[in-house]
Amino acid sequence: MKCWELRTVASVLIVMGLVGCGPKPVATKPLPPATYAVAAEQNVPLTINTFGNCVTVADVTLQAQVTGTLTRFAIQQGALVKEGDLVAEIDPSPFQAALQEAKGSLDSAQAQLANADVTLQRQQQLYKTKTIDLADLQSAEANQLQAQGNVLSAQGQLANAQINLAYCTIKSPITGKAGIYMVDAGNLVTASKTELINIQTIDPIYVDFTVSENDFNTIRKYFTNGELPIEVTIPGAPDKVIPGKLTFINNSVASDTGTLSLRGTFPNADALLWPGLFVNVSLILTTVEKAVTVPSMCVMVGQTGPYVFKVNADDTVALQPVTLGQRRSDFAVVTKGVSAGDRIITAGQLGLVTGKKVTPTLWQPPAPLPSRQDAAK
Repeated sequence: MKCWELRTVASVLIVMGLVGCGPKPVATKPLPPATYAVAAEQNVPLTINTFGNCVTVADVTLQAQVTGTLTRFAIQQGALVKEGDLVAEIDPSPFQAALQEAKGSLDSAQAQLANADVTLQRQQQLYKTKTIDLADLQSAEANQLQAQGNVLSAQGQLANAQINLAYCTIKSPITGKAGIYMVDAGNLVTASKTELINIQTIDPIYVDFTVSENDFNTIRKYFTNGELPIEVTIPGAPDKVIPGKLTFINNSVASDTGTLSLRGTFPNADALLWPGLFVNVSLILTTVEKAVTVPSMCVMVGQTGPYVFKVNADDTVALQPVTLGQRRSDFAVVTKGVSAGDRIITAGQLGLVTGKKVTPTLWQPPAPLPSRQDAAK
C-alpha cells in the first residue's frame, strides 16, 4: 500500500473515532394532552330551580244524597268522564211513589183552596146584607188563608219529591278521571254519608312548589304582568319538558320554614302529569341575552373562588379567576373572566399550572343516555 493511501485511511479512522465520542442526542419529552371546550354565547333563561308536586284542580267525592239501593254504576273505574255524564243510579221506585203522593196532596190542597175561595165570597155577600155576623165572616177568611197555606206546603212537598227523585240519577259535576268504586252496586246507601266514587280533574293541572324567602323579591321583580313561564320535568323522563305558567303566589311566608308557596297551571291533554306526582320545577324569571357559557366541568373552586384554565395561542395554560352567573348541571354562565371563543380546559385541571404547555384536543360531549322509555323498547 502506498504511503498516501495509508494517510487517508488513518484520517478516516480518526474522524470516525471523534464522531463516535461526541454527545448523544437527548429525547424530547412529549407534552401532556389536554381537552378543551370553546366558550360560547347563547341566550340563557334565568331560573329558580326547585321541586314540587302535581295537584288536581278539582277533587270531588260523590256521595249519595238520598237513602236507597244503589242499582248500578254507569262508568268504569278509572274512566275519563265529562261534566254532566251519568255516573251512578239509585233505585227510583220509592221516590217516584213519593212524587205521585206529593202531586195528589197538591191537587187536594188546591181543591180545598178553591172551595174556601167560594165560601169566603159567599160569606162576604151575606155579611153585607147583615145575614151573618162578623164571626162567621172571619171564620171563612181564616179557612181561606189556611187553604192557601196548605197549597204552599203541598207545592214544597212536590218540589222536594222532585229533587229527591233527581238525586237518584248521579252525574259528574266536573270533567276528569274517575277512581275506584267505594261501594258496590246493590248496597243500601245512606244520604250524605255513603261515598260512591272520586273524580279528579286531570287537564289542566296544578303544580305546587316552594321557594326560599330570599328569592321573593327577585320573583316579585319579574312577576309584573301577572304570570311567569314555568317548565317541569318528570324524574323518569327528564328529556320531556312540560311548559306552564305561574298563576299564584301565596299571601304569606311560612315562618317555620322560611319558604313561600307558589302554584303553576299546566295544560295536560296528554296526561303526563298526575295528581300527587313529584316533578322538577324551573321558574323562568327572564332570559339573559348572549351569555358566555362553558361546560360545568371547566369550573373549579379554590380558596379565592371559582376559576378556569385558559389555553393561550401558544398552547400554554393560564389560571383565570371567573365570576359565575346561572349554573346548571351541564353548563355554567360566566359573567366575568372568559370571553366567547376562549379555549377552556375541561379535565385534569389539578395537574396544571400557569405557563405549562399542553397538547390541546377539542372536547367532545358524551352522547345523551337513552330515556327509560327508549331503553324499554
